Amino acid sequence: MITLFANGRRSKVINSKGLTSNASGRYQQMLKDWPYCRTLLTLSDFSPISQDLLALQHIRECRALPDVHAGRVGTAIEKCRNIWVSLPGAGYGLCEYRLDDLIQQYRLAGGALS
Repeated sequence: MITLFANGRRSKVINSKGLTSNASGRYQQMLKDWPYCRTLLTLSDFSPISQDLLALQHIRECRALPDVHAGRVGTAIEKCRNIWVSLPGAGYGLCEYRLDDLIQQYRLAGGALS
């Protein structure tokens, strides 16, 4: 179910308790973050590359990018879990991925752990 708010923004009911979200795109980024990051990163659209750059900015702001580069994926995920509700330990009461599964995907994508 989609709810349209008075300000014209859309939100989706995501659970039986009426919790709503306006997350969108490949990383389910929050609408509230877009204006700031669009200006900061001089993004002209919400294309896949812009969404990648936005996700990298979130990771950078969580001070987790050095951990990713060093192969400390578990540490990086822990630092970013408040950004993405599906990360282990996010604590939003929604479905969270298992850390082992995320690490396996990281390895399958060519990543190496330290």
